[in-house]
Amino acid sequence: MKKIFTLLFLMGMALGVSQSAAQDIDRSFVFIDEDGTELENGATVVRNQIEKNFEGNDVINSGLFVRQTEGAAFSYLRVRYKVTTIDNGTFQLCFPMMCTSQTEPGEYETSPGTLMSNPQDLQSEWFPTADGSCVVEVKIEVMASAGGFPPSYIYAADGPSVTLKFVKSSEPEPPVPVPGDVNGDGIVNISDINYIIDYILSPKADFASVDVNGDGNVNISDINAVIALILNP
Repeated sequence: MKKIFTLLFLMGMALGVSQSAAQDIDRSFVFIDEDGTELENGATVVRNQIEKNFEGNDVINSGLFVRQTEGAAFSYLRVRYKVTTIDNGTFQLCFPMMCTSQTEPGEYETSPGTLMSNPQDLQSEWFPTADGSCVVEVKIEVMASAGGFPPSYIYAADGPSVTLKFVKSSEPEPPVPVPGDVNGDGIVNISDINYIIDYILSPKADFASVDVNGDGNVNISDINAVIALILNP
């Protein structure tokens, strides 16, 4: 199973700040993965590695952490998240010390708080009960203390956002095609050359696999391409 990182979504909206400042992303808090790699603002994290929790249920963990990069030790933040797709099961996110669970699409937010550790695991995970997907947009909001008792907080700036995409499928991953293996036996040899010759003499439906060089034609050039692969795997 693989973890794939791609760019997808950028969102900025500020309240109580100037329009020019609202376009900037506050980088005092950033998202990182379990390897400590910082995720770009707007990145998509695709996860499909199924594990078992202590109750024996399926769970797919995002491996999403928050790290504070600057500011005082007691800087405050809030996590806002939007569940856009949840085919089944439950999505969970924990911050600062409280876990919230969602089973329906919608927009949600955590209470403001400080990091319990730096970095802090958000424990953002999907508990699927069947095949399907769960997509959640997660954003950091930097908060400022307004004092008082009990303490209150006000929005200060937008931090970065990421999109989590969880996928559960019982279908096996398709095998990786072998270039030049036109007959599908997993080996590139003289049999593939004979297969192409047979195709040229009597075309079949599997054109895409026989067009080895991808020029839209099946001819001697494809035979030469297979010979080159045999000589230089």
